[in-house]
Amino acid sequence: MQEREKRISQELENEKNKTVDGYRSRIQGSFHSARKRSSATSSELQTSLIRIAVLLFLVAFIIAYLQWGSYAFYGFLVFIPLYGWIKFRK
Repeated sequence: MQEREKRISQELENEKNKTVDGYRSRIQGSFHSARKRSSATSSELQTSLIRIAVLLFLVAFIIAYLQWGSYAFYGFLVFIPLYGWIKFRK
C-alpha cells in the first residue's frame, strides 16, 4: 500500500510538472509568434517607401513652385490625373 501511495504521488507530481512545462512552452510560443508578427513585413516596408516617395515629390514640387511659380502648380494638376490613369488602367 505504501509503494502504491509513493507511485501515485510520484505520478501526480510528474503530471503537475508537465502542466507547468506545458504552460511555459505555450507562453514562450506566444511570445515567439508575437515577435514574428511584430517584425517589419514587406507591406510595412513598401508603405514606408511610398511615404518617402510622396515626401520627396512634395519637396520637389515646392522647389519647382519657388523656381517657376504657377507653371509648376499647373504641371502638378496635370500630373495627378495622368498618374491615376497609368496606375489604374489595368
